[in-house]
Amino acid sequence: MFRFDYRDVSFAHKDAYTSSPKDEFTKHMHYFYEILYFIRGEAEFHVEDRVRVLAPDDIVLIKPGQFHFADINAALPYERYVFKLPGEALPKYLCQRLNQCGNFFSSSRDLLPLFERLDAAYEQFEEEEEELRIAGISATWEILLHLSKRENDGDDKNEDPFLNTILNYVEEHISERLTLESLAQALNYSESYLASRFREGMKVSIISYIRGKKVMAAHALIQNGMKPNEAATAMGFTEYSTFYRDYRQLLGGSPSKTKSSR
Repeated sequence: MFRFDYRDVSFAHKDAYTSSPKDEFTKHMHYFYEILYFIRGEAEFHVEDRVRVLAPDDIVLIKPGQFHFADINAALPYERYVFKLPGEALPKYLCQRLNQCGNFFSSSRDLLPLFERLDAAYEQFEEEEEELRIAGISATWEILLHLSKRENDGDDKNEDPFLNTILNYVEEHISERLTLESLAQALNYSESYLASRFREGMKVSIISYIRGKKVMAAHALIQNGMKPNEAATAMGFTEYSTFYRDYRQLLGGSPSKTKSSR
């Protein structure tokens, strides 16, 4: 078992009981690609409005900006590999292919040796961070290449028309000032119904979801060279202080420290 966090990458092989799953698997979004290879345990994984009860050798691919969380049975050991890599560390063509993939892949045992390669690399390069980083990126690239060539594997799309309508509307209007009132008016729902049904289906408030999506969209604009205050305005934030607070809370750093990928 190992955990490696260095610069822009994170790799881990974890096998343990978790006494407080909600702390570790909190509902969130992030700017990097995350790959989870599930080995054993009891876990229900949520990515946006998709849900999968994981089986051994399932892989979960989480793309930048996707809302996700896991419900874990704390009474059982939970073993998995987890790799995290920012999009700027990948070729653009690979990111484009991955963004067309689904989130869940079953019967992926043929890829297990690529994950296990990091166990041996960690033992060999534990004290040499740059070498271990390169080994991890190499393994991740190969895994992602394999996934990008596979057919979408039972994406477990939630067929709830209500959720599909809301998520599509938010995506199409993300740069606008979205409030519970404006959404209810645009979609002909009462505010109370909209709020309660969204929370029931997504396990998060609609306002928290929208704020997260706006921050992730602004983050992408900043990476492409836009000034933080301009990105905040472009995403409909009327107060920079609100954007700054939400950005730090979601991404753990200030907008001005975001590295441009240009």
